[in-house]
Amino acid sequence: MDIMHIIIIGILSCIAMDFWQRLLKLMINVSPSDWSVVGRWFILSITKGKVYNPNIDNESPLKNELLIGWIVHYSVAILYSLVFFILYKYEVLNASYVDGIIFGLISVVVPWFFFMPILGKGFLASKTPAPFMACSLAVGSHVVIGLAIGLCFQIFGY
Repeated sequence: MDIMHIIIIGILSCIAMDFWQRLLKLMINVSPSDWSVVGRWFILSITKGKVYNPNIDNESPLKNELLIGWIVHYSVAILYSLVFFILYKYEVLNASYVDGIIFGLISVVVPWFFFMPILGKGFLASKTPAPFMACSLAVGSHVVIGLAIGLCFQIFGY
């Protein structure tokens, strides 16, 4: 049953992040993440072995890139849920909103030091027009994901 909970919690946490991003769009007109770029990156990584792609925004759109981007997005959230579960099992984290927030804050290293750089945005979004804003948005999204994961594990009785 744990694997089913991990998947469900990953999906629910991703929905929470997507809701958060839509709320930011409504409140302060900040566009949500563009999952077509993630899909394009994933397709090119698999088919051409091109993991580092600093010009991803200039690559031609690919068939089904948006759908694949969404699948990658939700798969990563499920992976985060799995990592949280493992840390819970090894008694590093508790199933709580506080540990969820801590997990979310720690997980922001993934976009800051992996995903942004491989897409040509630089470490900590240093090559973007507004690095502080990009990093802040990543923190917000990851706190929401972590909070949702921690709460969901608590609700499911872990």
